[in-house]
Formats: sequence, C-alpha cells, structure tokens
Amino acid sequence: MNKVLITLLIVLCYSIILLKCTKPTECELPYETGPCRGMFQSYYFNTTSNRCEQFIYGGCGGNKNRFENEKECMEECGDGSQRNG
Repeated sequence: MNKVLITLLIVLCYSIILLKCTKPTECELPYETGPCRGMFQSYYFNTTSNRCEQFIYGGCGGNKNRFENEKECMEECGDGSQRNG
C-alpha cells in the first residue's frame, strides 16, 4: 500500500513539473496582424529565436500568440525563468 502511494505521489509531482515546463501551444503559432488596420505595438513568441519579438497588431482577429508587452510574453511562453510560480 505504501509503495502504491509513493509511486502515485512521484507520478503526480512529475506531472506538475512537466506542466510548468511545457509551453502553451499558442506560443507556437505565428504572429498574425489580423484584418483590421489599427497599429498596436504587440509582442509574439518566436519559436525560432526562442524570444519574444515585436510586431504591429491591427486590432482585431489574429491569434493568442499576442501580448501587450515583452514581460507578459516571456512569462507565458519563455523558458520559465521569468514565470511566477
């Protein structure tokens, strides 16, 4: 019984660590300016450079790989060093 509980605890801990280290799939999407003509400075996570980079967002449409600032982008998609928690 104790071996089963210990094994379950180890699996649970490993799963939590994996979830915290895995980037959300939104971070793998290319940036999209969207169909509107606004000019909003935004950031997206570039999987090639593994960094957040600027782009101009049109104000509508697009996808979830869009952030208001670099810090928010890195917290969500970066290597984890900027994440809270």
